[in-house]
Amino acid sequence: MISLGLWILTALIVLVVVMFHAGALLDFIRPSVLQTQLFGLHITLFGVVVILAYEGGHGIGVFIGLIGLFTGILGSFRDSSKPKDKKNI
Repeated sequence: MISLGLWILTALIVLVVVMFHAGALLDFIRPSVLQTQLFGLHITLFGVVVILAYEGGHGIGVFIGLIGLFTGILGSFRDSSKPKDKKNI
């Protein structure tokens, strides 16, 4: 049985990743390609830590790792050019 703390931690990680993707999609934040890839790498490594730390947490760890992998791959395909429609005042 997976502990309640692991479920809460997983929900927080999913919430943070969804907020990150929503902010990047709506242009609230403009992370570089490298920052997005490193964020995905950190989430993936955290999934590995969950797999190693919890005996029954293999499914949750793989789920977190796949979220991190998706984030890192998505960061590779982002357009890294700066928007040119803003004027310097």
